[in-house]
Amino acid sequence: MSNIAQIIVNIPTRSITKPFSYLIPAHLSFAAIGWRVLVPFGNRKIEGFIVGLEADNIPGLKSILDVLDDFPWFDNNMLETAKWLSNYYLCSLAEAMRLFIPGQSGIKTQKAYQIPQALDWEYTKALLSNKSQEYLILLAYINEHGPVTLTDLAKRFTSIAGMIKFCLQHKLIVTADTVSKRGKANSTMLIKLAVSREIAAQIEKALPKSKTAQRRLLKALLSTQELNTVELRSLAITQATVKKLAEQGLITICSVPVFRNSYAGAQSLATELTLTSEQRQALQHIIPAINTGAYTSFLIHGVTGSGKTQVYIQAAAEARRLDRQAIVLVPEIALTSQIVARFRTAFGDDVVVMHSKLSVGERYDAWRRLHAGQAGIVIGARSALFAPVSRLGLIIIDEEHEFTYKQEETPRYHAREVAAVRAKLAGATVLLGSATPAIETYYHALQGKHKLLPLNKRVDDIPMPAVTIVDMRQELAQGRRSVISLPLQTMLTEILARKEQAIILLNRRGYSTFVLCRECGHVLKCGHCDISLVYHAPTSILRCHYCQERHAVPDVCPECGSRYIRYFGAGTQKVEEALNGLFPLARIVRMDQDTTRGKLAHDKILAAFAAGSYDILLGTQMVAKGHDIPNVTAVGIISADTALNLPDFRAAEKTFALLTQAAGRAGRGSKPGRVVMQTYNPEHYAITAGAEHNYQEFYQQELSFRQQLGYPPYANLIKITVQANDETIVHRQANQAAAELTQSLAMAGAAIIGPFPAAVNKVKDIFRVNILIKTKDLPTITKQISTMSIANQKNIIIDIDPVNVL
Repeated sequence: MSNIAQIIVNIPTRSITKPFSYLIPAHLSFAAIGWRVLVPFGNRKIEGFIVGLEADNIPGLKSILDVLDDFPWFDNNMLETAKWLSNYYLCSLAEAMRLFIPGQSGIKTQKAYQIPQALDWEYTKALLSNKSQEYLILLAYINEHGPVTLTDLAKRFTSIAGMIKFCLQHKLIVTADTVSKRGKANSTMLIKLAVSREIAAQIEKALPKSKTAQRRLLKALLSTQELNTVELRSLAITQATVKKLAEQGLITICSVPVFRNSYAGAQSLATELTLTSEQRQALQHIIPAINTGAYTSFLIHGVTGSGKTQVYIQAAAEARRLDRQAIVLVPEIALTSQIVARFRTAFGDDVVVMHSKLSVGERYDAWRRLHAGQAGIVIGARSALFAPVSRLGLIIIDEEHEFTYKQEETPRYHAREVAAVRAKLAGATVLLGSATPAIETYYHALQGKHKLLPLNKRVDDIPMPAVTIVDMRQELAQGRRSVISLPLQTMLTEILARKEQAIILLNRRGYSTFVLCRECGHVLKCGHCDISLVYHAPTSILRCHYCQERHAVPDVCPECGSRYIRYFGAGTQKVEEALNGLFPLARIVRMDQDTTRGKLAHDKILAAFAAGSYDILLGTQMVAKGHDIPNVTAVGIISADTALNLPDFRAAEKTFALLTQAAGRAGRGSKPGRVVMQTYNPEHYAITAGAEHNYQEFYQQELSFRQQLGYPPYANLIKITVQANDETIVHRQANQAAAELTQSLAMAGAAIIGPFPAAVNKVKDIFRVNILIKTKDLPTITKQISTMSIANQKNIIIDIDPVNVL
C-alpha cells in the first residue's frame, strides 16, 4: 500500500522543480494523485499537489496535515497538460499547476498570535502589574481563542498595536500562521415539515396566541413545501423559533449548497434557427469529428456576421448529446455577456462562466459544478481553459487571432497551444474561429495542421459595410484640425437623424496622450517609467498607464518654469468632448479601462447601448470585437494607424485585425452599414486590405515580408528579458546572457538578436533589456536553455513564442 506522497508545493518559483516526500497519515489514506493537500514546509503550512505515490519506509518524513477538498482536484488530463506547460514554457510544475486553481492558491495564510506553551502566568501578572487591566484581558482572550489574527484583535481591543509590540518583546505571545481555505462552499438552511400537513395544521391551531412566531412559521410551511434562510428572514422568524420547533420534531433542518453566479439573471438572446448553406457545410465536417472521439482541429474563417457563433452552438450541442463537456474561450471579458446570452438560450443552466473579474468564490463554485458534472459548458477568457472538465469533447476559441490569448506573466502560455494539448489528451475537437486569423494559424491550416472551413457570406446575404478612408493629412491641409473629420461628422449626423447607432473606436484612453512645454520642448514623463504621462480631464490629473502613479498637473514647466504647457494627442476623453460639442443632443457612453473597473461594468454599458439607451458607443479596442447590435449602422475609426509605427513585426497584422473587426460591427441587421477610417497612412496595405475586407490580399503581402525576414510562421521566437533596478547592471547582465546564448546555441542554428532596450525600457523603476532568438528547432533550443544559468535567475524572463517583442 502506498503511504508516501510525492508533492509539488504551491510556491511560485523556478528554483524548486522537484516534488517533496510526505507521509500519508492513516486517516487520510484515501488521498491519491491529483488531491490538493495542506503540508508543513519549513515553519509554514502551504498548499501542495500530490503528483506521485510510493510504498517505502523513509524515517523522519513530515506528514500531510489535511486535504483541501473532498475530491481529487486534478485528473490525468490536467496533470499531463501541466507537465507539458512546464516543459514547453520553461516554468516550474508548481507554476503550471497553479493555473488550474481559482485565485492560483487554495489557501489563505494570515499572521496570528498565540500564547507560548511554557508561559509563566505568575511572572506575567507581576510583569504587567503596572500596566492596564487590558493587557491581561488580551492575553486571556488569545489563550482561549488563539491563534488570533491582528484584524480580529483590533475589533475587540483599542490601542492593540502597542500591546502586541510589548507582549512580543517580552515573549508573552508568539506569532503563528492561520490557514483558511480560499474557495469555500456556500450553503443555505432549508426548513421542511417533519410531520403530515394535517398534524401540522392541528398543532398550529392548538398553539397559544403568545407563540406568534411558531404559528407564523407553521402557517408558512403549510402554504409552501420549504423555506430558506432569506424567506425566514422576511417572515421575521428567528433561529430560536426554528430550533424550538425542530426540538419538538415538527420540522427538519438541512443544509443545501448554494452556487454563486453573477450571470444567473443574464438575458437570453434568440438564436438563428435556420442554418445557412455554409454553416451546414462546416457542421458536416465538425459533427462527425466530435463523434469519432479523436483529436481534430478546425479553423473557421468566417467574415464578420457570418454566423460563427451559431456553428459553435450546434457543435456544443453535439458534444453535450454525447455527454461530453465543452470549453468556450473569448478574448475579452467585455465579449462574454453576448456569447453567454446566446449559449444560455440554447443550454440554460448547463452553462457556467469564468473570468478574472469574478470573485474567487464564484470561480470556485463554477469549478465545483463542472467537477461534479452539474454543468457541461464553460465560457470565459483564457483562464477558463484550465477548468476541471473530465469529459472534454470540444474546445472553441472565438476570435483566435487575439493577442489576449497569450499570458504576459509566468507561465507565459498561449491558449491556442494549450488547447491543442488538452484536446489531444482527451480526444476532443478544437474549433478556431476568426474573420482575421493569425498569420501562423492560417498558414498552418493551409499546411494541413487545421482543417479550413470558410464562411464567406454574412447571414441572410447581408452586404459588408461600405468603407471610406479619410486621409487626415488632407483634412489638416484644408484647415480642419478637429479629431472628428468632416466625412465622419457627416456620417454621424445622418445616422443620428435616422435614430440609428454608431460605434467610435480610438485605441487610446485618457484625454491627451502627452503633455509638452511649448517653450523648451520638455515632455512630462513618469518618474518611475520611461513613458509620457497621460492627461485625464475629469479629475485633472496626469496618470502613468504602466505603474498607475498619479500626478497633479503643474502650473509651470518643471524644466524651464514656462507657463506654455499644452496637451497633445487625443484620447477617448478628448474624443468624447469633441463629440459632445458637435452633437449636444446625442447620448454618448464611453467604454475604456477608466469606465469599466466594476465587476460587470462592461456588460452594463453594452446592455444599455444594445437596448437603445445611447446613440454612440465610444471606446478603445474592447468596442471593436464580437458585439452584434442590429441598430449599429455606422463605425468610425479615429486613428486607424495607431499601431503601424511600432517597432514590432506584427504591427501590420494587429492593425488589419482591429480595423476589420471594428468595421464588422456595422450593418449586421437589416439596415446597410458604413465605416469611416481616419488615417495618416492611407496607402498602407493593412489599411487598404482592411477597408476592402480582403484577408487574402493582406495575408499574401504579410507572409511575403515574414518569409524575407525569417519571422513566424517560418521560425519560432524566444524573447529573453533581463531586468534590474540599475541601468548599468542590466546592460552588463544582458551582454553576459547574450554571450552565453551565442556560445551554447551556435551549433544549433539559432540566430541571436540583441541585446537591445525594450521599447519602454523602464517600468516601475525596473530597467528592461531584450534578447531575441530565432530558431526552426524550438524543442532542441528550449531544452538547451533549460540547462543554462539564465533558466533559474529571478531577474530573467524567458518568453516562448512571444506575441509582444517590444
